[in-house]
Amino acid sequence: MGMRVVAATEAGWDAVDTVMRADASSRNCQCQFHILENADARRTTRESRRDLLREQVRTLDPPRGLVAFEGDTAVGWCGVEPRVRVRHVLASRLVRAHSLYAADDPAVWAIYCILVPPPRRRRGVGAALLSAALEHAVSHGATAFEAYPIDTSRRGGELPPGFSTGTVAMFAGHGFAAVAALPSARTLMHRLA
Repeated sequence: MGMRVVAATEAGWDAVDTVMRADASSRNCQCQFHILENADARRTTRESRRDLLREQVRTLDPPRGLVAFEGDTAVGWCGVEPRVRVRHVLASRLVRAHSLYAADDPAVWAIYCILVPPPRRRRGVGAALLSAALEHAVSHGATAFEAYPIDTSRRGGELPPGFSTGTVAMFAGHGFAAVAALPSARTLMHRLA
């Protein structure tokens, strides 16, 4: 069976929830870490973050995120949307200091989460999600991209627990260039559309 990637609104909540429940860290985060500022995040619970994601998937235009399927099974998620909606990222002094783009530019899109549960990794799901994210964003007017993947070389070649951002190597393979090192072995990367 082939792989396909669709917008979360097309995939539906059950597919998004299937991916989120398949990985321990995503069950807790519900893809809200990059969305909520710290003060807002502290006021949430796992269930309220799940409710937020369900509402975001249902209502945001352009759509929030993509879901990868192998056959009829949801196997991956990509958080991709206009960067102006990604408040935690925009609140980062390091990102603001090193970003090549104005913080209020709605044509800059952020790719901040590539979640592939461990049993599905190393099968091309992440790369398929990243390729689809670029196409999805351009079709909604993106002119540039930012991403915040893990630099495994800064971690002795290892991925951290709860890994869900993609790797520097994967983004570099899709034309992204490193801009600045960030905490937790993350790297600010960019690419023009």
